[in-house]
Parts: sequence; structure tokens; C-alpha cells
Amino acid sequence: MKRSSSRRVEKATITNGANVTSIAGSIIHGGVHNSSTTINQIPRGRRSSRPTEYPAGSIGSDLEQRNYVRYLVQRYHRFREADSSFGRSGPARFSYAVIFKNIERKFGAPTYFIPQRRFDDLVKHLQDHIDRTSLGRNNCARGIRNYASREDFLAEQEAQ
Repeated sequence: MKRSSSRRVEKATITNGANVTSIAGSIIHGGVHNSSTTINQIPRGRRSSRPTEYPAGSIGSDLEQRNYVRYLVQRYHRFREADSSFGRSGPARFSYAVIFKNIERKFGAPTYFIPQRRFDDLVKHLQDHIDRTSLGRNNCARGIRNYASREDFLAEQEAQ
């Protein structure tokens, strides 16, 4: 009968996202004996929390406008997932953040910080993006709606 030898590990570090796990002790037959575990948070260079509230007069400060914009962005992402180019490797890969970058470039502010007076322009911009996806063009040709109007969306939200 062959006896397996035990191995001694002075320190092992496992990095997983924002956490670092340090394990010290001896490993016997694949198990950890006399171990101590330490988890340290590593800052990732991002803000730890969102702003407490959006500035007055911005789309983010109006719950109905913010929710409708969020709905349109989610619809756009679902329609893009249905495109044949979704999931390809290489330059045609899809990024969920690209719509927010496009909005920021066009409107000069992050999505929910855009002034409320430009809400209709933002909605038109998002609806155009949805309509230009492959699924959006197919639905338009068949007479199928790609998204709910703001009034229909708000009525549905109140019904829930």
C-alpha cells in the first residue's frame, strides 16, 4: 500500500475579484489543517456607492422618466442580443455599456443626469436605436411594436 505524503504550504493567496483570501497552514491529503483565513477588500477604483440623489431637474430625479429610460435601454439590450452578431468574438462583440457611452457622447452628460427638458430627445434616440436592430427592423416590417409608448408603460406600472 502506497502512503501519500503530506505537503506543507507556508502561504497561499487566492485572488477572486475584489476579495483576497490568504490561507496559511499545512495541507494533508488535500485538506487544510490548522488554517487561518483572512479576507481583505481591495479598492477597485470605482465609487463605492451611488450618489444619494440625482440633481433637481435631471431625468434621474423624476421616477417616471428614469424608469421609462431604463425600460428602453433594457429593450435595446434584448433586441441586440437577438442580433446575429451578438456573442461573436473579435471586433463585433457586444458591450452593454456602449449605449450609455453613446448617450453621454451625444447629450454631453451621463444618462440619468440629462436635463428633463431633453427627455423627449433621449427617448427618440433610444427608440431609433431599438428600431435599427435586426429584430427591430423585422418587427416594424410585420407591424409589431418594438416598445410600449410612455403612456402605456406608465399605465402598466400603475396597474402592478
